[in-house]
Amino acid sequence: MTMSDGVLGVVLAGGEGRRMWPFATVRPKASLPVANRALVRLLAERLRLAGVSRLVVVVDARGGPVRAALLDLDGVRVLEAQVRGSAQALLAAWSEAHDSPALVVPGDVLVSVGDLEQMRRAAEALDGEASVLVAPMGGEDPNRCLCVRTEGDALVEVIGHPREASERWTGVCVLSPAFRRYLEANPGLLENVPVGGMPALEPDLAASMALGLQHGATVRAIRSEGAFVDLDKPWHILQANHYEAEQLFSELKSHRVASSAWVSEAADIEGRLMVAEGAVVGPRVRIRGDVSVGAGAVVDNGAILQGQVIVGAGARVRDYCQLSDAVVGPNCVVGHGAEFSGVMFAGTYLYHYCEVVGVLGASVDIGAATVCGTLRFDDAEKLHQVGGAWERPPVGANASYIGDYSRTGVNAILMPGVKVGAYSCVGPGVVLYEDVPDRTLTLVKQELTVRPWGPEQYGW
Repeated sequence: MTMSDGVLGVVLAGGEGRRMWPFATVRPKASLPVANRALVRLLAERLRLAGVSRLVVVVDARGGPVRAALLDLDGVRVLEAQVRGSAQALLAAWSEAHDSPALVVPGDVLVSVGDLEQMRRAAEALDGEASVLVAPMGGEDPNRCLCVRTEGDALVEVIGHPREASERWTGVCVLSPAFRRYLEANPGLLENVPVGGMPALEPDLAASMALGLQHGATVRAIRSEGAFVDLDKPWHILQANHYEAEQLFSELKSHRVASSAWVSEAADIEGRLMVAEGAVVGPRVRIRGDVSVGAGAVVDNGAILQGQVIVGAGARVRDYCQLSDAVVGPNCVVGHGAEFSGVMFAGTYLYHYCEVVGVLGASVDIGAATVCGTLRFDDAEKLHQVGGAWERPPVGANASYIGDYSRTGVNAILMPGVKVGAYSCVGPGVVLYEDVPDRTLTLVKQELTVRPWGPEQYGW
């Protein structure tokens, strides 16, 4: 595969990420972890694998985590641009290479190398003003998405939140230099919405694409052939990590154990293992599925791992805990009797007995006997309020979502679908039915009855 010097890769990694609460409070969405790697890092490396040699990543004032994720990746320029909307951010990135076609990727989408290769080839053979990657709805509600209408291989319409649609706007596109005029003339909102629709006042790239189509631009529709996830809301973290785990293990044909790793003969293993340098899989461990153990991590003493499990570097998984279809972040601890399914970010502790399903942010401390409910008495899926609108997620509706640097006390109970904001605490014995905002302490108000007691009242 040859690198293409004629195509400029642009990753748009700014934005507030309000719909991703509570996981965008301390970081931009582009730095969310997917299989223990920052999403923007995955995108940059995949663009390289797809043959794009020049790459600009556009951030805003919150771009520190993106810069950190790309620190040792040569040839990537990080540009801070204080602009509104993806159309303006793209113009800022394109200013120094305006004679080249641009391959544009939002920094908050998971897209496959194969689809990026499709787009790079489209850029080199561009015979119109643009090409756009379109994806199936994938269970998403069209009322909550930007969608497209195609005729054969032609894109004919971009629609904001239609009532029905079969294909969605991904934001991944190739634009010719001639397309710049539609970016510069962006109307400041996507005007093509159904009656009653309320478009946001933002100069988005989709609005420029709609403007171009209205003025006769020729735009090719390229259909996604791989997994695609727009990490827009908390449950999309579960989807993206699930797809990435599937991809990781699909390429694993047999055990892959580093020379400095150790796998005990007393471990009970049915599945395939990837064990990195210095990692340990100790005795009495039971594995039923495919497991990746990161560098220096320890899985030991009766730990049970089932399904597809990724254990990050330096993590400790031990003492009869249970992981089911889980991604454990670097330096996490999952200890005695803890049960977890979902995704946890770096440095999180489930030190002993607890039951958690969902997403845990960085350095979350789960108190002993914390339980996150997943089933309702009516067997229904929880409705979530996102940006003022109610919706039922296609996955993870009844999971719990706990923001970064938060904690629970002993015996806390989180009811299905509850979210806890960053820097917050759910105190001992709380039964939590409602979401908790960022930077909030929630405690039980307890009423006690105190009276004399002894043999005079109860003895013989």
